[in-house]
Amino acid sequence: MWAAISRRSRAGFGALALAVALLLVADTLPAADADYCGEYRFASGGLVSVLTEGTTAGTTRLVATIWESGRVGALLADTLDRFTMSPPDADGNTPTITFDRSPGGTIAALTLETPGQVPRHAPRVVTFHEEELLFTSGDATLSGTVKIPVGDGPFPGIVLVHGSGPAGRESVESMARFFVSIGFATLSYDKRGCGGSTGDWKTADLLQLARDALVGVAILRARDDVDPTRVGMWGISQGGWVAPIAASHWTSVAFVINHSGPATSLRRQDTFMMSRVLEMQDVPPDDIDLAVAALNTLYDYGRGKATAAQLDAAVAKTIGRAGLEDFATLTSENIIADSLYAQQPFGDPAWFLHLDPDRDALEPYRLLRCPVLVVYGRLDYTVPVEESVVALGSVFAQRGPADFHMAVLERTGHGMLVMDPEAPQNPALPLSLALEYFALLEDWLSARGF
Repeated sequence: MWAAISRRSRAGFGALALAVALLLVADTLPAADADYCGEYRFASGGLVSVLTEGTTAGTTRLVATIWESGRVGALLADTLDRFTMSPPDADGNTPTITFDRSPGGTIAALTLETPGQVPRHAPRVVTFHEEELLFTSGDATLSGTVKIPVGDGPFPGIVLVHGSGPAGRESVESMARFFVSIGFATLSYDKRGCGGSTGDWKTADLLQLARDALVGVAILRARDDVDPTRVGMWGISQGGWVAPIAASHWTSVAFVINHSGPATSLRRQDTFMMSRVLEMQDVPPDDIDLAVAALNTLYDYGRGKATAAQLDAAVAKTIGRAGLEDFATLTSENIIADSLYAQQPFGDPAWFLHLDPDRDALEPYRLLRCPVLVVYGRLDYTVPVEESVVALGSVFAQRGPADFHMAVLERTGHGMLVMDPEAPQNPALPLSLALEYFALLEDWLSARGF
């Protein structure tokens, strides 16, 4: 979704990604640590999810989510079977989790100890079953996972669509755990060219990504344990662009949830984010205008609508401006996809070479007739939230689906974490999920019979 080309713009993306990075601060896990992964239930009924998440460095870390409080963090090993949750809260307090083993040596339960609170015991429980699968979409073979809740079906279903850049199914694993916990069959998959999937996401446009997601919908609809009339889609960030496109091409998609997907063109979103990042770095407005002009020319150059001379002239105007030093690297001779991806292994630094900067993000909504939920975070500095809300409101009022709902959550940014309102690029401490987001999803789906 983000251009994030220069070191400075990557720093902005890195601040956004801090919410994820803080979860991923442990060393690579030995294979045995996968034994800890699973669901654990307190006597109150609240779940603790323990799972592994991948990093941009290709390593894997152990993460725990305490769903009652929303507390989330990496598990750092203290001793065998005893872990500290990181990061600590603002006062330096850190919960610990000790895993209990059965006589046979398998993990049977955990004990959560939080400073100032009574220790809590949570036996391990099985809340879903998993199936691995391979499916074909166009010229690619995609690798995915279906989760089916324990109990009697048929269940409603949901396909999870990830954000921009290289993304595997682990990037949406927490959401898969949430949806299966409220009774949904879920399908998540590795994006083209990621994990176990073939193909190349760096050459796929949004329509191709939408086709990939629609194959996932068809797979869930064909299962005996899934109700084919109740299969929808959830997409985050770039996935919030992809899911509406997909549903606009197939009326059998039962619902769409767009999490933080802008209702603007890619160009507008990216220049908005760049402006906000530079503002937070105290770059003067006139210099921000020069940076935006250079980026706009870059996007045109990538689509063959600007010459090399025009790009180089726009970039030259940023030279010597404090805070814009890295824009000097955006000359025409440096705009080569392979080198851009080599310099930045995450995100999509050359998106303008394979995605249309001026694609109409509102057109899919004009075609949708299924229920639609759009959720933004007030503290999201990467997306023009107010602009998106106004634009979508206008479309829905004129031609959009009869059942639509938009919500702007006050404590969140681009993801699901509670952010620091004084520094919206950073999560608040202790690191916590915004439980109001998950309550909104559950209530909205339940009210519509899903």
